[in-house]
Amino acid sequence: MKLLLTLLLTVTAFAADVAKPAFSSAKYDRDIATFEASDKANPPPQGALLLSGASTMRLWKSAPRDFAPYPLINRGFGGSKTPEVLGYMDRITLPYHPRVVVFHCGSNDINAGDTAEAVITRVKEYHRRLRAENPHAQLVLLSTTRAPSRRTKWAEMKKADEGFRALAAAHPEVRFVDINPALNLPDGEPRPGVYLKDNLHPSEAGYAEMLKVIRPAVDAAWKATEAAFKR
Repeated sequence: MKLLLTLLLTVTAFAADVAKPAFSSAKYDRDIATFEASDKANPPPQGALLLSGASTMRLWKSAPRDFAPYPLINRGFGGSKTPEVLGYMDRITLPYHPRVVVFHCGSNDINAGDTAEAVITRVKEYHRRLRAENPHAQLVLLSTTRAPSRRTKWAEMKKADEGFRALAAAHPEVRFVDINPALNLPDGEPRPGVYLKDNLHPSEAGYAEMLKVIRPAVDAAWKATEAAFKR
């Protein structure tokens, strides 16, 4: 009887897990479906450089040129927060088995009232899942953007960045890059011409400045994975 009960509980738990619905968001399902249609029509390369996160990634139009010769996949989607980026990992991150991921997300969470601690927890989960599926992958973790339009949230963003920095210090496969010195002056004021009129997203000049601090980390991460990805 005990054996039968154990089997029934196991089958029930398995069925419940199988029946668990995939992550869905009415706001972003269409964007993700568009990515998947593109993947089906033109399968992206495995072991590429992946841009993951929100609109700062999505709007980086010069990224293929900026990160050449690395094969690049851009899966940023505008307005997204860390729950969405996590939720869609099975569809637009893990299937690519990326060699290096450049991750930028969390500012939108904090702007919407979330805490730095919650953002850090979800970024840690992103890192955990990435490495569980792809043990040799490297993560280039960008700071939040202390944009002029979000000045009232800067203190919480700085807390999130401290957590990101600690994550990188604890894991050699994670590289933290603070992009704020590339965009802002030491007093916090924006460097001339680096933001669009919304005082939130980088301009073309802003991306050029960001690249100066991000590219060395990407190069180092790519080199660190060379042996694993050439097997």
